[in-house]
Amino acid sequence: MQRQALLSPQSCTRFTALILGLVIFGLAFSLQARPSLPLPGWHALTMEVEPALVVKIQVDPQKGSEALPHLAEYPDSLKPDPAETLYHLTVETRLKWFLSSKSWLGELWFRPDLSALQRTRLKSGKSRNFKLYRYAENRVYRVRRRPDKQAPTPDPLRWPIENERVYEFPPQAVGRCSKITDPYALLLRLSQGTLDKPEKLCVFNKKTIYEVTLRREGVQRMRVHYRLGGKPVEASVKAEKITLLPRLMGKNPHDATEPFELLGMEGDITALIDPRHHLPLQFEGKVPGFGQAKLKLTEVKPRLQPAPN
Repeated sequence: MQRQALLSPQSCTRFTALILGLVIFGLAFSLQARPSLPLPGWHALTMEVEPALVVKIQVDPQKGSEALPHLAEYPDSLKPDPAETLYHLTVETRLKWFLSSKSWLGELWFRPDLSALQRTRLKSGKSRNFKLYRYAENRVYRVRRRPDKQAPTPDPLRWPIENERVYEFPPQAVGRCSKITDPYALLLRLSQGTLDKPEKLCVFNKKTIYEVTLRREGVQRMRVHYRLGGKPVEASVKAEKITLLPRLMGKNPHDATEPFELLGMEGDITALIDPRHHLPLQFEGKVPGFGQAKLKLTEVKPRLQPAPN
């Protein structure tokens, strides 16, 4: 009788539900269960597509108390503890192509587990604007500002608001992603060493979330030419080849599909990483208005002291 009870339809149903729940939990955990990552050995990088594109990247530790004055206030926005250590990453991009000249200054505040708190982007040139993306529970608040021609001020936070949007996370992201990161934060993950197996991250781009797979594709030998702490480095390196494969998780039906973007490149991107020094040596992808491009490392400023974690 006991054996029959164990094999009853009701027991099978409960057992199936339990297994299904464990599978779903494991899938969500695999997407976003990331330990806290230390800061890389580099403090600042310069990468270039000669002569058109220059990207300068810098990352520093910052206490929550220092970051809080820079973080926009919303009812459910993610708020750090004043005592916790965050990472502050800046990316300055300059593009010169024929008669076109543009520059962007991006800033990102995020936790060591890669969960994003806020990103800003200041665009210079003929069409100046400032965008702020504030991460919250299951949504992102976006504010776009433009300078007032009648009362100009250099502070973009005082420019008139042109547009405000709230981007709700798609249901599949809410169910599968325990945390949401930002494209800029992928630079930190790529500077941490070998990928033993593919990793998936939930990344908010501009209007919605992408599931980005980081997949190791073997090694590729390449010549490197960059300056390390002011000294030239020229060598042949067996670089790890890692592809970034974005897959759209969902979008607002009223918005056009937006491509995944990182460092001015769109869509699938290939990264070459120095496995010994954990340096991004090259990114290859499509730059809008320019075509396929290789963004190569040209300068490294090492971190002088270990950063507190």
